[in-house]
Amino acid sequence: MRTSPPNQKILETKGFSIFGNDRYALYPIVHRTTMIKKSMQLAIMSVAFLMLLTGSVYLFVATGEIAEATEEHEAEPDESIEGALVETALFATVGGAYVPVGLWAISSRHSSKTPYFLAIVGSGALIILYVLSRTVSLPIVGIQDDVGFIDVLSKVLQGAIIAASVYIIIAIRKEKNLVSLSMN
Repeated sequence: MRTSPPNQKILETKGFSIFGNDRYALYPIVHRTTMIKKSMQLAIMSVAFLMLLTGSVYLFVATGEIAEATEEHEAEPDESIEGALVETALFATVGGAYVPVGLWAISSRHSSKTPYFLAIVGSGALIILYVLSRTVSLPIVGIQDDVGFIDVLSKVLQGAIIAASVYIIIAIRKEKNLVSLSMN
């Protein structure tokens, strides 16, 4: 007497049976897994592109900040440039961090969720830091009152990175669940 695996009821309610001689019995699971992989590949490439672009924007801003700080220091030698140097270091570090994480996302594909978690946490932290810098007087840099095109662009890119990374993590979980269903 053959016993049914626990997943048989789930599979049978989806319109097919895992028992019998029908060689296409698992086609819906295989087809859905293929669709998830294709959409995930597009999302992975999108996240990597967005991260490389955001890293480039931050590196560009870092070079502009150091040039601006140098000009201000030459015009008024008595004024401290600590705030500008801290901003430059932050922007250069962030720009330098986005690039390897973006490359890691490409190389790991859907085998690891870690680069996507890092992308979510890092981008979210930078958005929060940006909002705080506009609403609260932070040490060294004070309260910032300027909102420029590059500021808005970087926050939109970071929001897109978060959204695509969340999608990828959910898709990885769904793919693993479908694979485990098809194996049982």
